[in-house]
Amino acid sequence: MEHAKSLGGRLVDLTRREPRGRSQVCPWDLVVAIGQEPGDRAAAAWVVADEIMLARTDLDTLAYRLWREAALTGRKLVGKDREHVLSLAAPVFEANDTTGVTGYIGEWLWYLSTRDLAPEPGRSVEILDPPSSTVTDSGPDGLIIHRVENSALGFVFRLWEMKKFTGTAAKPSDTIRGAWQQLNDNGAKYLSQMAWGARLLAPDTRVFVSSLTRQWVYAQESGNGGVSLALNAADTPETAFERSHKHFTTHTHAGALQGLVLAVDDLEDFAKDVREYAWSAL
Repeated sequence: MEHAKSLGGRLVDLTRREPRGRSQVCPWDLVVAIGQEPGDRAAAAWVVADEIMLARTDLDTLAYRLWREAALTGRKLVGKDREHVLSLAAPVFEANDTTGVTGYIGEWLWYLSTRDLAPEPGRSVEILDPPSSTVTDSGPDGLIIHRVENSALGFVFRLWEMKKFTGTAAKPSDTIRGAWQQLNDNGAKYLSQMAWGARLLAPDTRVFVSSLTRQWVYAQESGNGGVSLALNAADTPETAFERSHKHFTTHTHAGALQGLVLAVDDLEDFAKDVREYAWSAL
């Protein structure tokens, strides 16, 4: 925690982001977890674990304080305090499921890398939710809505599909292709699964999100798709996403496609580190 704080305290302070493929139909960014010191990877894992537990406890600030104090002091929670915090951590971290947890950590790498980006001129983030509360959710992986100045609808959105690649089969390009095909076939269904009725939204935002599915079905320029791939740094491709438009064919307007590759030294071990930090209080 102290090392993470000394570097800025955010995942973006522990990564390097590089633009790639800017001449392609689908440009992409490479986000690489970097470290000049052995503690940098541990600091990144702590940041992710802390952010996950902060989101999981949500309004239950007591549970977050109990977890964080126990994790930092090394004194495990016991009795009802443990039962309280365990109920919030268990849906993600109780089963030592390497495959599920690794994919879930990949989603959090996308979220934190996106949330803390410097704002773009003329647009601001209106809605960006953390990943789902379980590792087995079959709904949408990620959605970001931007408020845009001087645009027809006032907003644009991008629906993201997220995958992991750990080098056990096929190639990163095969995983990317499958993600685009999945988004191509199921994008409207994913959007229809999202619940908005209970949210406190600005009137114009409410109007926009009420028609997300229809915007997608009609491939309006306000709707876009993205694919994020988390992988081992050793598997980082030199080129990627150059054929994405062949597999995601529903949206053909400029800017409709965006890619992201998140490279971490041994992704599965990194996910285990995150789990161990989260579990250390329990």
